[in-house]
Amino acid sequence: MLKTLSLLLIFIFLNVSVFSQKTENPIQVIPMEKIPVEIEEGPFDPTWKSLGDKFKTPGWFREAKIGMWLHWGPQAIGEDGDWYAKWIYMPQSAWGDYTRVYPHHLQRIGHPSIHGYKDMLPLWKAENWDPDKLMALYKRAGARYVIAQGMHHDNFDLWNSIYQPWNSMKIGPKKDILRGWKSAADKEGMKFGIAFHGDYSLFWFQPAFLSDIEGPLRGVPYDGAKNYVGESTWWKDMGLDLKDLYGIDLKDDVVYPKGFDGDSVAYRMKDPLSHGIPDGNLKKNIDFARWYATKWTNRVVDAIDQFSPDFIYFDGGASYPFCGWFTGRGYRADATPRVISHLYNSNIKKNGGELKAMAFTKGNEDPRAIAVNVESSFPEGIKKDQPWQTEVGLGEWFYLKGTYYESSMVIHQMLEAISRDGNYVINIPLNPSGQLDPGGEQTLKDMGDWMEINGEGIYNSSAWKLWGEGSIIMEHGNLGPKQAATPYTSQDIRFTVNDGSLYAWLMAWPSDNKILIRSLQGNKKSISSITLLGTDAKVRWKQTPSGLEVFLPSIRPCKFAYGLKINGSEILSY
Repeated sequence: MLKTLSLLLIFIFLNVSVFSQKTENPIQVIPMEKIPVEIEEGPFDPTWKSLGDKFKTPGWFREAKIGMWLHWGPQAIGEDGDWYAKWIYMPQSAWGDYTRVYPHHLQRIGHPSIHGYKDMLPLWKAENWDPDKLMALYKRAGARYVIAQGMHHDNFDLWNSIYQPWNSMKIGPKKDILRGWKSAADKEGMKFGIAFHGDYSLFWFQPAFLSDIEGPLRGVPYDGAKNYVGESTWWKDMGLDLKDLYGIDLKDDVVYPKGFDGDSVAYRMKDPLSHGIPDGNLKKNIDFARWYATKWTNRVVDAIDQFSPDFIYFDGGASYPFCGWFTGRGYRADATPRVISHLYNSNIKKNGGELKAMAFTKGNEDPRAIAVNVESSFPEGIKKDQPWQTEVGLGEWFYLKGTYYESSMVIHQMLEAISRDGNYVINIPLNPSGQLDPGGEQTLKDMGDWMEINGEGIYNSSAWKLWGEGSIIMEHGNLGPKQAATPYTSQDIRFTVNDGSLYAWLMAWPSDNKILIRSLQGNKKSISSITLLGTDAKVRWKQTPSGLEVFLPSIRPCKFAYGLKINGSEILSY
């Protein structure tokens, strides 16, 4: 099996980059530059303070509660899971493990020194993609908003992009993917958002500038580093430049400890503020970051202008894009607050002075300014200080042949999130042609069947004083066999509140048709009614010092989890 120098770089380019100990918080030291991109005028200035002072979460977000992540793009063509575009250049990871994707790429496509990611893009045709059909399935499954991929780390825009010539209208499917999703969402009355992951692209393709270090093509540069001067190529004939896709070689941006062997996790970023990088290379890297951040800002503003989304989303890594570290690479700019301000001011103008839009990211300078994404997990307790959503992939984020499907884990994870006062967004990957696996379609059907019965306790709900009872909690991570095997019992209960009623969600049906809700212990006799959602069968109960005993009917009204609607004069303050 071939090896690659990529093992020396992956921690820098897969994980959160860290600065030397001299600069523990570079965000406070690096000056904030203003990106020279005009935005819509209005009450929101392109600063975190202005956004934090004035932003109010629109009502539709809590009402919607359930969303679908449309995490689909050309990386699906590998049918090999997430980050396909990067892994094809990495025979080994930094941990010394051989990767799955590299040998698959060799077998199916060819060697990355000859056939790199750029050559995969024309192979993506999206020939069976039917956004109207899919959106109807998502709506029926319970989703009230969708997050559509606008650009992933692969730096490829999925719309008729003015500022990125590497896009889906020009290469591959020759379709405006975002416009198709947007039109379908509008038909179904669903809120529409766009996800932008392109800040990673500043450095994400760095393995493409390496080469194998053994084997028949040892030392032959991968296609990102190859010199094509004087050659006629398909992308040159289209007027394309590889810099717009891969960026530039930034290897001078890192330093390795002595004896680094790929198994060590010891590494650090060179500190841009201490000029540990040679001055010429530092200037080159900062100049590139400045150029890239400006281009990124133009691309996001262009998408906002073309599609008027209800929200925008930034992956952001450990912090927001271009904050001075990680995706900023020593360059700090107002790119993120600038594009958010453009969205908010444009949305206010569109809606007669009322803000109905919002933004999501994983970090920022003012938590009041945005909603937050909690990827593949949920808080330990109730989180009400900031609007948030759990976002999770069923399997890997991009399509993986052989994905494991099981519907109960989706419902259970949704209840874990919503009981803690969050929203829940799930991605069920589409194959390269734009279709769902049969297992994915069944999952959507099962979600819809469950939501038709239980939706009243989900939509527009909020957390109670407790998120739940019981000792079993689903393991964090994307959904797979471990999550499906979560051993919930009838003692595991989650709670939501909606329209004056308390909803107790049983994560498993009791074998004796009887449960005890310990949080409702006492002899107040304040409960006036209890119903089991999905059935008219009578439910008996009695309050005891140990808790509320509920005697269930013998026939289950649905699958996976079961909702008790509890009413009473004092129930919400119990």
